[in-house]
Amino acid sequence: MELFTSLLWLKETDSTQNRLKDWNLSYGSVVVADRQTAGRGRLGRRWVSQEGGLYFSFLLNPKGIKNLIQLPLVLGLSLSESLENLGIRTQIKWVNDVYINRKKVAGILCELSGEKLIVGIGVNVNQREIPEELKDRATSLFIETGKEFDRKEILLNFFRYAERNLRIFKEKGFTPFKKNIEEKLLYAGEEVRIIGSEEVRGKLVGLSERGGALLLTEEGLKEFISGELSLRPL
Repeated sequence: MELFTSLLWLKETDSTQNRLKDWNLSYGSVVVADRQTAGRGRLGRRWVSQEGGLYFSFLLNPKGIKNLIQLPLVLGLSLSESLENLGIRTQIKWVNDVYINRKKVAGILCELSGEKLIVGIGVNVNQREIPEELKDRATSLFIETGKEFDRKEILLNFFRYAERNLRIFKEKGFTPFKKNIEEKLLYAGEEVRIIGSEEVRGKLVGLSERGGALLLTEEGLKEFISGELSLRPL
């Protein structure tokens, strides 16, 4: 696997993102942790990193990746496809999450740090229970299927899909992925609201060529691409 050249598996760390920021590792390096004490998601939100989950970050060369809004969507598709290869039906929530039965099972965080593009992914794999405050909106592969999964198999399966998709993404851009992502798009065709500097409501009709969310509002079709926006159902 040319894109994923070395792997370090830790018992515990503060954050796999931080390890790749702080350590002098080469592109293609992967850091995995059984547990994170300071895991985080998009917009600085805390990522609850219980035992049984799969938490990892990898280092990419930012050259050749032109759009960081599109990247988490392409990687979300890669994770979705890799889980479906194991028989698990998933959905993609704009802009960076993977869902099962309308509950979050994985999140993706892409960060630029100097010459480093660091991608962090957390997947709820074998957790038996979800913290009480998250039960209505989060789940795990075990909860959904009743099966225990080999986290190494989940990881390697993701690498296979991600390597292929990232190569296509660098060569051909977002267009080859747009339709497949839209077919898996959570809340597509539903009335939603996007919360940013202001709240906008409308029907989620798909994605733009730039990877933005397209909402049909009372004022017409609007595109949202800011990374500061959140998507919520009404």
